[in-house]
Amino acid sequence: MLRKLGKSNQVAIPKNIMETLHLRVDDYLDVYIEDNRIILEPKVVIPKDQAYFFTEEWQREEQQAEKDIQEQRVTKTTNLDELFEEMDK
Repeated sequence: MLRKLGKSNQVAIPKNIMETLHLRVDDYLDVYIEDNRIILEPKVVIPKDQAYFFTEEWQREEQQAEKDIQEQRVTKTTNLDELFEEMDK
């Protein structure tokens, strides 16, 4: 689709592309050149203090915890003392 470069170097993204990629106003796009083409890549910006939750290590451990829960490999306790007793076993 042909688009005209407007004021402040802005380009309107067609509605069907917005819908297909689930883009919304104020979403972030990474803009770069690849093979002499302008590439717009949607990005999600994560606050720095939450970045650890998206590391491979954290995600791997979350998957293991979910698997343990599904396979009922969990211990239920009613208070902290019981919890620590279970952990010491």
